[in-house]
Amino acid sequence: MLTKLLHKFAAHPWVYDRIQTLAGNKKVLECLSYGLLPLNPRVVVDIGGGTGTVRSLLAPDCRYICLDLEMPKLEGFRSNVAGGLAILGDATSMPIRDGCADMVICKSVTHHLTDSQLDRALDESRRILRPGGHMVLFDAVWNRKRLAGLALWKMDRGSYPRSIEELRRKFAVRFEIAHWKKMSVYHEYVFGIGVRS
Repeated sequence: MLTKLLHKFAAHPWVYDRIQTLAGNKKVLECLSYGLLPLNPRVVVDIGGGTGTVRSLLAPDCRYICLDLEMPKLEGFRSNVAGGLAILGDATSMPIRDGCADMVICKSVTHHLTDSQLDRALDESRRILRPGGHMVLFDAVWNRKRLAGLALWKMDRGSYPRSIEELRRKFAVRFEIAHWKKMSVYHEYVFGIGVRS
């Protein structure tokens, strides 16, 4: 009961953004910016985009689409990002046409998805990407040796942390891996970029 109440409170845009800041989001965004800048996408779909913090890493003339399941976060996105398109929707069944995106970003989402949901979300991402488009994956991964990470996993709503190897296997089935590395803040993270053939 208390956990549900805390998670509802954390969905409020202002609270959500502060939690992300405390969890090291500034460093995460820094790392992402180095990978995204050279790709210069024209149309980007950010699945689980929350309040749209990734938008600041993209060119001003990029068409940015923020897809999320929680309306409060999308309302926060709309108030912060002029000209951004907010879609209330599910990554496993995106209301977006085939081959329209240059890039799909999946940041801090995979640990919220069951195996079958993750498979569908990756398949959907591949579907909406144009050939040669980029799939960007960034998420915390399971590492028993990181005590700070273990403590954070206990508080996180995500119930499906995975190892780097497990995520790489699922990713490589659908995309040609162009970049794959790990980094650490409190959690250990994986940062992958794949190309749709």
